[in-house]
Amino acid sequence: MENFEVFTIAGTGKNGDKNGPGNEATFYHPYGIAIRNDRTIIVADSYNHKIKGIDLDGNVFTIAGTGEKGDKDGPGKVATFNSPCGIAVINDGTIIVADRYNDKIRGIDLKGNVFTIAGTGEVGDEDGPGNEAMFNYPSGIAIRNDGTIIVADRLNNKIKGIDLNGNVFTIAGTGKKEDKDGHVNEATFYTPEGIAIRNDGTIIVADADNNKIIGIDPDGNVYTIAGTGEFGDKDGTGNESTFYHPYGIAIDNDGTIIVADTQNHKIRGIRTEKLTKSAIE
Repeated sequence: MENFEVFTIAGTGKNGDKNGPGNEATFYHPYGIAIRNDRTIIVADSYNHKIKGIDLDGNVFTIAGTGEKGDKDGPGKVATFNSPCGIAVINDGTIIVADRYNDKIRGIDLKGNVFTIAGTGEVGDEDGPGNEAMFNYPSGIAIRNDGTIIVADRLNNKIKGIDLNGNVFTIAGTGKKEDKDGHVNEATFYTPEGIAIRNDGTIIVADADNNKIIGIDPDGNVYTIAGTGEFGDKDGTGNESTFYHPYGIAIDNDGTIIVADTQNHKIRGIRTEKLTKSAIE
């Protein structure tokens, strides 16, 4: 086994809200994380209600958010969030934020201006134009190669998309709290959390309360990649392995799925050459 070095980039270990050199800066429940093309690390500093950056020298700075709970668009220094959660960056550098308790998807442009992409701010389950659409605790977020924003709409038990025109649509899930594979119109989830996208367009979902890792292929098939559905901590083949409230998810360059298996307090991997529905079967 190779020797890897684990090191602290920023944060003293105490909760707080202090910018500056990484060894002096503080966060409060940092949540989602992404890396911009210029290698700036973007952090959803959830309980500080801010979006922060860490530059190449390790300095922490606020990109947007006053620190007060709120729902205000505008320049970053006056904009407000309410426990921002998932985060992603599109190719032009725009930051996309799942602003969970505001039930909105928001954007931050390169000048630091915050704007609402979709969501009225009311809890609900409504597709359609962004200014009419509703979410319920949007959580994980990812960007497809065509620019579509993919959202794990956690308490609606659905996976949703937002197209380039800001229209919200359901990709998969009936909304029932169940565990059913099949076509996207029939499949069910139970509090989907983390989300990632493979190069072939397959959406990978950490289906937290079903204790499974789920795939959604480009043909609209929803299928179980790993997990029996029972909570546990067992490695092995996908149909024998168990998880306990998997949450965060990412995909390595070789296609390996990396899972933050939250209640097991572990980082797990799923190795497979092909993740199509037929390959799993």
